[in-house]
Amino acid sequence: MSAEEVSIWIEEPNSRARYAAEQLFERMLGWKVRWADTAGALQAATDPCLAYSREPVPGAFHLKPCGWLVPGADRTVNPDVEWRVALPQLFPMPETAMGFDPLAASFFLLARVEEYNSLPCDAHGRVLTSALHADQHRYLHLPVVDDWAILLAKRWRAVDPRVPEPKRAYAHVVTVDLDNGFKYKGRPLWRTLGSWARDLFGQNGQDVLERARVLFRNGPDPFELDREVLDAFEASAKRRIAFILAAERGEWDHAVPVEHPGYTAYLRSLTEHLEIGIHPSYRTSVSAYLTANERDRLRDAVSMPILLSRQHFLRFATPGTFRTAIESGFTEEHSMGCHDRLGFRAGTCTPYAWYDLEHERATALIIHPFAVMDNTLREKLKLDPDAAVEAARAIIDSVKRVRGTFTGLWHESFLSSSASNRAWRLAILRIIREAAP
Repeated sequence: MSAEEVSIWIEEPNSRARYAAEQLFERMLGWKVRWADTAGALQAATDPCLAYSREPVPGAFHLKPCGWLVPGADRTVNPDVEWRVALPQLFPMPETAMGFDPLAASFFLLARVEEYNSLPCDAHGRVLTSALHADQHRYLHLPVVDDWAILLAKRWRAVDPRVPEPKRAYAHVVTVDLDNGFKYKGRPLWRTLGSWARDLFGQNGQDVLERARVLFRNGPDPFELDREVLDAFEASAKRRIAFILAAERGEWDHAVPVEHPGYTAYLRSLTEHLEIGIHPSYRTSVSAYLTANERDRLRDAVSMPILLSRQHFLRFATPGTFRTAIESGFTEEHSMGCHDRLGFRAGTCTPYAWYDLEHERATALIIHPFAVMDNTLREKLKLDPDAAVEAARAIIDSVKRVRGTFTGLWHESFLSSSASNRAWRLAILRIIREAAP
């Protein structure tokens, strides 16, 4: 028997219950699960045992189902919440060992059950965070699924010392979206002249001089990730990813074409420092064809397969965008976060498998949630740079507390070397450095 193995029996086995158990015990606690087919087989096991059943099984830690976690259960469910040990408990069951059903609660959040319903959206079709259960019950700032897994392990260990310690380690992932590529380079002449005239008549002398330095003296573009930024990335995070917009120009898509020779060379230079993913354009949330086309353009530009994705504007549809990701050959999807709040949209800071609720099956697509975005700090929350650092630090601390993975979402414009952007550049670099393990 391995020290990290446990045996679990699910009295009414189904895809939802098994998915929730796999996420909690295997992905979040790092244990290997042996699945018992019967209560008798569970009792015969020699490793720590858990029964997810209506009645207790002698010798096994008991989790009592609340009755909701079955295929076909009401998708419009709005779970009750009770707060105990400074944690929200969804689907409360006070008479049980945990006080609630952690498998049902975890499934509700990870499978994003509420997002299959018609929730209010903003002008871009993004679900309003204020409509989410986590925001309405004031636990958005907590990685509650990770907390529940750790609490479950603690309660189980209290009655069975053979239960292994959780195998968790804090990690930091830096991600940056290249929505533009360059600020000045790679633009058509008519756009360059128009922008120059706008700066001149707007008496924006700083940008006029900066543009001239870049275009006439072949200086670095302010949106290029420079040595200071890349060094901060590499010193603070083992994993670093750039998501590249590779779309035709449109109302909300303004990036330099990835086929532009100067931009192609820049992107290829980034592959020495960062993983490369696609940033599917504004309209791809409703078009699988566009996603595949943009993936192929980026693949050809950087000469490598594209397996990672994050939607531009964080504009995604559930379940359509995630099915498109699978059809496009992506192995990871990185859009799961809030555009207008900080926190944990899916209740977790740990990557997890996407569950297709309509087809009632777990998939191989891994969702990588993020918790903090620069644009949210400045534009949505209206924070100044120092206050933004403090707000981000609180989220980082909550992730470190559960030994999870902190992922920040940054943009090249916030990391720009432009003098007018210095305060925000320094703030984002502070956040990145403070998130280091």
